[in-house]
Amino acid sequence: MKIATYNVENLFDLQITKYRYKEYRPNTNALWNKKHYKIKLQNIAKVIKDIDADIIALQEIGSLKALKDLRFELKKQGLYYQYFSIANKKPTSIKVALLSKVPFVYSKDLAVTHSYKYRNILEAKFKINSQNLYIFNNHWKAKSGPESMRIVSAKKNSAPV
Repeated sequence: MKIATYNVENLFDLQITKYRYKEYRPNTNALWNKKHYKIKLQNIAKVIKDIDADIIALQEIGSLKALKDLRFELKKQGLYYQYFSIANKKPTSIKVALLSKVPFVYSKDLAVTHSYKYRNILEAKFKINSQNLYIFNNHWKAKSGPESMRIVSAKKNSAPV
């Protein structure tokens, strides 16, 4: 079994939301448009296809639509992930997600705090050869922010399952 992680660096769809970074507002001077979105989807899909993991944790997914568009592009390129999940319960600019060839026992958002400054963690449980496998997909505050924010997220990961 191969498990991987991949930061897709701001995979935003073309929907207009108030949580979007200004560089990714669709069809503006930012040049984020259908052409660039399609190219980004194709490039990310090519990398994921080359990795060919059974389970892949993704960071910086902008929305459920972006995740579904990526799954569709992967399928066009010959790689199908039947199972997917996204930490989508908090209105943040970017989220974490999972694509899997293996069914989930469950997946759920773990709120680090109620603040929008902290992204939710995606917890997923799998049953592999009668063994439980837990994956916690995180995307913490960048090092440009205070270390104390990263510690808050780390402590949430150390909580008992």
